[in-house]
Amino acid sequence: MLSEVFAAAADIQNFCLGQRWQFCFIGGVAVQRWGEPRFTHDADLTLLTGFGNERHFIDPLLVGFDARRADAAEFAERYRVLLLQHPNGIPIDIALGALPFEEATITRRTLWRHESGFEL
Repeated sequence: MLSEVFAAAADIQNFCLGQRWQFCFIGGVAVQRWGEPRFTHDADLTLLTGFGNERHFIDPLLVGFDARRADAAEFAERYRVLLLQHPNGIPIDIALGALPFEEATITRRTLWRHESGFEL
């Protein structure tokens, strides 16, 4: 199961890199690196969108990945979380970041080379 989470994380990472977006992994994926490893069933990340331009990010993501809700775009604009699903069934939660704290966190991100060969 964890390998499926990492596969979903790698795909959303490649999508965001292709768009030249600023982001970082949070939640269970980040804990695998920085904390006590634990089971996680989804991939969470913060995507720096700012305020007022969220659809510039939401719309391409909804083309690249399946939504977990019929009203995913509206939900994301209201609650600042876009709920997606990877083709392998793994949920992907994207927090729409805009606060200085979120920007600072993304600026400090580093590459993680896992012993199994993937990089996030």
